[in-house]
Amino acid sequence: MIIGTFTTSASQSLARVSKTLLSRPLPAYRLSSFHTTTAFRKTASSNSSNEVKLNLDWDGFFKMRRQRRLWERLAALPCAMLGLGAGAAVFASLPINPQQTFMGLDPLIVFSGATMFCGVLGFVIGPSVGRVWYRIGNGEMARAIDAKEAEFFKHVRANRSDPNFSSASNPLPDFYGEKINSLSGYRQWLRKQREHERKGTFKLGSTKRK
Repeated sequence: MIIGTFTTSASQSLARVSKTLLSRPLPAYRLSSFHTTTAFRKTASSNSSNEVKLNLDWDGFFKMRRQRRLWERLAALPCAMLGLGAGAAVFASLPINPQQTFMGLDPLIVFSGATMFCGVLGFVIGPSVGRVWYRIGNGEMARAIDAKEAEFFKHVRANRSDPNFSSASNPLPDFYGEKINSLSGYRQWLRKQREHERKGTFKLGSTKRK
């Protein structure tokens, strides 16, 4: 009898404990490992991106900008050669009739000019191809440079002189700031903008007095 009573009491206690545990919410560590790993990777990627942006100061920006321009210039030559070769392959395969002219010109001259045009076109497209290669090769750093460059052009727009002050004797120097390659170059650019504005203001003032 005592054993039966003890067994019944133990069963009731176990049922209450099981009901209590089932009514509680699952702890955070029971979440799916896939979602946890994905969230961790996203956080790590965001932190690394922020670190890249924070570590890119103005000196580093101008350095990376010069490197990007080098990639663009180096890509122009192979693209020009590729365009020249493609043009030569296409136009060399076309039949040439010496008795027929194109707009009064010999077909050989026309095909030669078209081949040279293909080379020039490749040379023009080359810098854009080089910039794409640079972005693929540098990833987060390339995006950080783009963000820093947007901030840089805001400074350029805010500090450049008024184009209305320009004239043949007083041209506006480096409107987009493309020649700025360092902090010292930026300071020199600012001095040129103030000088341009001073000359333009003086000239307009003297015209008004007349």
